[in-house]
Amino acid sequence: MTRRPTSSRRRQLLGLAAASLGSLALPASMARGASPSLVIGQLRNPVAGVCALAEQKGWFKDAGLDLRTELFTGAGGPKLLQAMGGGSIGIGSVSATAALLALGSGAVPLRIVSISTDPAPVFAILSAPEIDSVPKLAGKKVATTAGTGLQYFLVRALAKHGMTLKDVEFVNLPVGDAQAAFLAGRVDAVVPSLTGRYYVRTLRKDTRELFTHDAFTRPPGPTTPFEDYDVFVAPASVVQSAAPALRAFLSVYHGKAVPFLRNPATQADAIAAITRYVNTEQKSPTDEAAMREQLLKSGFFDVAETQRILRSDGFRAGLEDQVRFLTDAKQAPARIALDGVIVADLL
Repeated sequence: MTRRPTSSRRRQLLGLAAASLGSLALPASMARGASPSLVIGQLRNPVAGVCALAEQKGWFKDAGLDLRTELFTGAGGPKLLQAMGGGSIGIGSVSATAALLALGSGAVPLRIVSISTDPAPVFAILSAPEIDSVPKLAGKKVATTAGTGLQYFLVRALAKHGMTLKDVEFVNLPVGDAQAAFLAGRVDAVVPSLTGRYYVRTLRKDTRELFTHDAFTRPPGPTTPFEDYDVFVAPASVVQSAAPALRAFLSVYHGKAVPFLRNPATQADAIAAITRYVNTEQKSPTDEAAMREQLLKSGFFDVAETQRILRSDGFRAGLEDQVRFLTDAKQAPARIALDGVIVADLL
């Protein structure tokens, strides 16, 4: 005859079962039946400003998402990706170039889950006034940060005129230092950060905008458009384990925050809030007019637009072109495989 467990024995068995379930490392929010949680790594930039705006409005909470933020300062992209590899960050926005370099290193199995912005329309080569054409950069000192979308912009601009980095004296500096070197006259040209473009023009009045984004589609040379999106990335493990949280985040970002920024009726409020966010603790704050120009020239996309771009052949082709650039420049140790990297079903 089989004995039925006593009540104390049943409690002991239930405790063992609970411990066993705990060993499966279920997210605490799932175990409690609470809202899904997500940690986002942020740089203090316009994308983070859009996210901060959504948080202030309570839209993440309304979507049932417990979003927590970890801020990275300075040249924070590599630090953010390193933290993502360590498991402390679930999602973050970085340049496509930084994401590809991380993939090439093999350190983090990243997935591109969305597009945070298209900053490329704000990219520019700024030069001393006597340099009035890209070919006149030959032999001149040109500064920006290696392994970034800014360097990729420079390489593509030179190639349009039949030149390579070997034709100029490339000076690899953190972008803030590159801008300072140009302002001091130690280099002849610079590819600045987005806010740096307006900052430099304000401080050095004779600055020439030598080459801008729209010049790619005009002769001479190839007229292929230039693309270099900033992307939301997440570790493959997070895509597998926290898809509901990622979906909630992306639905708010693209479905509420971006439309709020783009709507003429709310745009002024959005730009003011983003400017305040970006300027927090900044030694050289940008003014609202410069931020407006940057935000309106950059691309921010709603749900339908983001889905279309992510699934397009052109987006994949743009990533492949960057892979070739990184491989040729020996900044990636080996060819970067893109199969399975783009995850387009979270929107």
